[in-house]
Amino acid sequence: MIGVFYLALTNVGKGFHLNRRGHFVVLQDVSFEVAAGEFVVLVGPSGCGKTTLLDLIGGLTKPDGGTIHVGGRPIKGPGLDRGIVFQQYALFPWKTAQGNVEFGLEAKGVARHERAARARHYLDLVGLSGFEDRYPHELSGGMKQRVAIARALSFDPDVLLMDEPFAALDAQTRETLQDELLRIWQRTGKTIVFITHGIDEAVYLGQRVLVMAAAPGRITHALDVRLNHDDPAQDLRATPEFVRLRHEIWELIHNRRDASRPRVAHAA
Repeated sequence: MIGVFYLALTNVGKGFHLNRRGHFVVLQDVSFEVAAGEFVVLVGPSGCGKTTLLDLIGGLTKPDGGTIHVGGRPIKGPGLDRGIVFQQYALFPWKTAQGNVEFGLEAKGVARHERAARARHYLDLVGLSGFEDRYPHELSGGMKQRVAIARALSFDPDVLLMDEPFAALDAQTRETLQDELLRIWQRTGKTIVFITHGIDEAVYLGQRVLVMAAAPGRITHALDVRLNHDDPAQDLRATPEFVRLRHEIWELIHNRRDASRPRVAHAA
């Protein structure tokens, strides 16, 4: 199994000790695989452990049980084979867009000429050519997130992990960056694991959507998405297949959420 898929999680569990309230299980028996170059989206309600799961894949924390392999190797911590883009841009306000992209490369000892060339390349890739010398306060929210994506790509990671990167943006900017991300994915062939609580975003971006449930967090369903993004004049979100998938995922999430709520008996 590990040899077939680039990213493989097997029976992964994670919990936290809550002092006197005991042990809280965030994730339980999470298993899924992602092929090299695949774009997979995880969607689920708040509190289902999506961000914790991404932290585990990123090596920012360790699972209590199960295994996570990237490229056939077990994850032992953070690594340059995985780039992470968070919801918050986390840019240095005193550095330009170019300086923010170069920072990590400089810390890793990349020569000045190479890191400058690499930063310009990835800023151009995300559509920020000509904005290299702008500071974060001179950029819009969408531009700041483009810088964050360029920074994550600058290490040339095999896997790009994205934790609700467009959640803080307005609707129009979010849709623009969704299209930009698909263009970047097609050009680079990166493996992408994208987390969102938005069903529309999950269907629009993913080749495959993994639906999560909460208490404890787990994968309940996997749906293949076959939408044609080749026609820019077509509103994919209005197509019957998009509407069908969106409704199916909505029912999977909300029916399970309703079933998990305690039922109140009323006296006759």
